[in-house]
Amino acid sequence: MTRRSPSRTALLGPPLRVLRRPVAADGITAPLPSSVNSLALITSKIIAMGLGGLFWILAARAASPAEVGLAAGAVSAMMLCTQIAILGFGSAVILHVRNNKERLAVLFNSALSLVSVVSAALSILFVLIAGVVLVELDVVANSLLFASLFVSAGIFGTLGILLDQTSTALGRGDQALFRNVTFGGVALLGLVLVASTIPHPSAKALFAPWTVAGALATVIGLWQLGRSVRNFRPRPSIDGPLSRRLVRSALPNYVLTLIDRTPTLVLPILVTELLSPDANATWYAVWMMAWVVYMIPVQVGLNVFSDIARDPGSELRAVRRGIRTSLAYGLPLAGAVAMGAHWLLDLLGDHYSDGGVTPLRILVIGWIPLTFVQVYQASARARGRVREATAVAAVSAALSLTAAAVAATNGGLTALALAWVGALAPTALWSAWRLRAPHAGVPR
Repeated sequence: MTRRSPSRTALLGPPLRVLRRPVAADGITAPLPSSVNSLALITSKIIAMGLGGLFWILAARAASPAEVGLAAGAVSAMMLCTQIAILGFGSAVILHVRNNKERLAVLFNSALSLVSVVSAALSILFVLIAGVVLVELDVVANSLLFASLFVSAGIFGTLGILLDQTSTALGRGDQALFRNVTFGGVALLGLVLVASTIPHPSAKALFAPWTVAGALATVIGLWQLGRSVRNFRPRPSIDGPLSRRLVRSALPNYVLTLIDRTPTLVLPILVTELLSPDANATWYAVWMMAWVVYMIPVQVGLNVFSDIARDPGSELRAVRRGIRTSLAYGLPLAGAVAMGAHWLLDLLGDHYSDGGVTPLRILVIGWIPLTFVQVYQASARARGRVREATAVAAVSAALSLTAAAVAATNGGLTALALAWVGALAPTALWSAWRLRAPHAGVPR
């Protein structure tokens, strides 16, 4: 059976119409064209981040800055657990789809089962650590309900990451778009319900909609896989030989991803503990707004990785297209966020606009160096240069976290933003040089 590319009408039509693409003879739905897939992935994250921004705007209006700061710290801790628990299986799935088309159901179930177990264990471990070590975020451990919500959100969040990368591997960014928009919308509606029924919501009440939205997004993602891959039915099962191959390819990518993402998730925790929950409420607001822009290079990098994994000969085209796409899409969005910083933060209240406008305008500049860093990492993953990229990421992470801690303690949030962007600059210069070097696999 000949695979058919989707029409523009199909992509822009009702979500279910996109999801009902026929399964081809090899048991997999035809992937979207690379440019359309990349646009769908970027759009999914931008809309999800935008809905997340609305979530925190409403939270800031409904609860005190201290409760918002604690809830934001708990969300960051949960996301940190998901980044650790993913174990690099998202990247491993992308690498193995090409050679396991006849066993995709086994491949996906093994990956889903493994990360579910690990995410549950790590989330429980964080709750125990929070109750013993942390000063502010011990609220997560002091309530059985909060702890249960946290662990559940960690499991669903890890599965969400894996499902997004599975959609990328299949070339079905439209599925990630539908799933992430649903997550953001449900979380926002859940917060509306909380704000309308609880006069002064606690951090626990603000956190609860994340768990509910994560559960629904996971159910949708598993249903989408069943529609896209013949004979796939979600079940807890682990294929030993295939799982060992997954682990061998996952661990190097896992270390790289973990080192790369950890600083961004640790920063809100540092601000909460080194400054105050009130300060973190402001920082988390500007951090999330900046990440609306940052998600462009992150998703472009993931798509570049997937393109090269499917067709190793396309590296040069994929790298150039990725850099152009990230810079072209990022410029208007970064400019809009920077110019509208005061207005955006005013939506949250005076507490946020008074201390957040300048840090936000500084942070959005980070989209430029992140473009080269993410594309370099994508090329390194696909071409087997993961150790080099991991070493570069480790140096960058150590530099950024050290600079951030010193800057936050001595100069507040503006100094922290300057330190963060400044720490990205040398890594970006190295990345750009390696992408141009002949021995990097991309000719001059």
